[in-house]
Amino acid sequence: MLDPLEQQRPPGRDRAERAGLWVSGVGHTLLVIWAVLGGAIFAARENPAPQMTAVSTISNAEFQELAARSRGAGEAGRADGNAPEQPQAPGDTTAPQGPDLALDAPTPDSAASVLQQPQAITEPAPDLSDVQQPPAPVDVATLAPAIPAPAADAAPADRAVTPDGQPDTAAPDRPAEPAPPQSPLALARSARPPDSPPGLREAALAARQAQAAAAAQAAEQERLAAALARQAAEDQAARIAAAEAEAEAAQEQDRLARARAAEAEQQAAAEEQRRQERERQAEEARRAEAAEQAEAEREAEQRQAEAERQQREAEAEAARRAEAERQAEAERQAEAERRAEAERRAEAARQAEAERAAEAEAERQAEAERQAEAQRQREAEAEAARQERERLAREAQERAEAARQAAAEAEIARIDALAEQLAEQQRLQQAAVDAQEAMPSPFDGNAPEGEGEGGGSDVLTDALNEAGAAPIEAEILDDALADAMGQVRPSELPRAEGVEIASVPMTQSEKDGFRDAVQSCWNLATIATEAAEARVVVGFRMNRDGTVDADSFSLVGEPIDPVGTRQQAFEAARRAILRCQGSGYDLPADKYNEWDDVEMTFTPAGVEAIE
Repeated sequence: MLDPLEQQRPPGRDRAERAGLWVSGVGHTLLVIWAVLGGAIFAARENPAPQMTAVSTISNAEFQELAARSRGAGEAGRADGNAPEQPQAPGDTTAPQGPDLALDAPTPDSAASVLQQPQAITEPAPDLSDVQQPPAPVDVATLAPAIPAPAADAAPADRAVTPDGQPDTAAPDRPAEPAPPQSPLALARSARPPDSPPGLREAALAARQAQAAAAAQAAEQERLAAALARQAAEDQAARIAAAEAEAEAAQEQDRLARARAAEAEQQAAAEEQRRQERERQAEEARRAEAAEQAEAEREAEQRQAEAERQQREAEAEAARRAEAERQAEAERQAEAERRAEAERRAEAARQAEAERAAEAEAERQAEAERQAEAQRQREAEAEAARQERERLAREAQERAEAARQAAAEAEIARIDALAEQLAEQQRLQQAAVDAQEAMPSPFDGNAPEGEGEGGGSDVLTDALNEAGAAPIEAEILDDALADAMGQVRPSELPRAEGVEIASVPMTQSEKDGFRDAVQSCWNLATIATEAAEARVVVGFRMNRDGTVDADSFSLVGEPIDPVGTRQQAFEAARRAILRCQGSGYDLPADKYNEWDDVEMTFTPAGVEAIE
């Protein structure tokens, strides 16, 4: 049941959901704006493409040749193609048709690439404060140069006068020229010019000294004026520095005053803010208290409304329960009637089923009796056959024993005859030996005529032939000797007198033992339910030692379905037969012809039959 306040609230999203939607929308919008602005502002700028200029290089030999030609050491006038031709100066070439005209300068190549101008890097101006100050004045003493001594009146005739700055060089030797003829009246020398007036040199020296003194005085006056100007400049700079220091001190005091005033204002503002915070907290406390009271009143109203709602729900629930009980009672009565009808029908069906089961049981019992009777008849027939076989076996044994006795008696008679024949032969041999000893030796010269070597043998042979001794075979002699030494050799019976033991069938107990041995390994837990309910007949061959030929298994009756239930049941039966064989099943060896080829029927209950 919903709360009355919730029932009165219009359907739609609540406040928390709306706030979440607003926050999510604003956040996604800001994220998209930041992605756009960041991609536009912080995107990587493209680097300017590098400018390439074709540059040709020359070898070292070509460079040396060009350098030699530039120095004038090579053939500058011949352009052989290795060195570039230099442009001719204007006016050096005469046009073929007309007056001398200056050739135009070559047109500059417009396709030449313009190299990038290097960036102008401005360096800071050097500090020249140490050299800008004028140096201190220095007293300078001017010394007048010494006046050189006057030159000689006449230069030597053999020295040539050379201009100033050039060294005297000796004149090359020339051949002596013949002296021209001179008249005795001709003047060979001129008169000496008159000397300079006395005191001229001293006057000139005094004039130069006066000029030097005036120049020194002027320089001293300039130095004094410069010193005064420098001192005035220093005083002016000191006054300016003092004024600037006073201004800075005044500014610092003003700044400190303003800082103190600002700090006082900040403290006052902080105090005002703390006061406002206290008032705000007090107002919030009053509002919280009022909200708590309102919340308490609202909760009281809600509890009262909840109590009323619960009371209404309880009344409605009681009414619903009463209605439900009434409907349940009606349904129970209807269900009871349906159950009674169903029980009557079930009872009738059970009775009919019991009658059918009784009939089936009677038929099963009759069938069981018929099978038991047939089994008894088969067992009786088998017992009669067994007794007949035993009788035949006994008769065969008796006949064999009688034949064995007759053969033994005949063998004894034969042995006696052979013994007598052997004794007679030994007697004859002894007689022959005695006769040979009685005969004279041929070496003694007493041998009768017509006899040579080997005469004794002929006499022995004649004696044996006269005695009528028949030749004795080696086999007869061996048999006689063996019989004489007590050895008995079995005689082979005729096959017609034997008994065929393999025709005797297996008894029921032997079959049950074989079935129980395989039944102990029959497991249906590893196969599907459909395969466990299948009925299969498995055929296989067995060896004489009771082991199973693993390659001889086959499904009798229907072909194997590779993916069906019969295949699974066949594999389970095969595993059970191989698992329980061990060293071989305990089966009668004399009845191998009965169990060498076996067909075993497997059902969900186990091994049903063995054939």
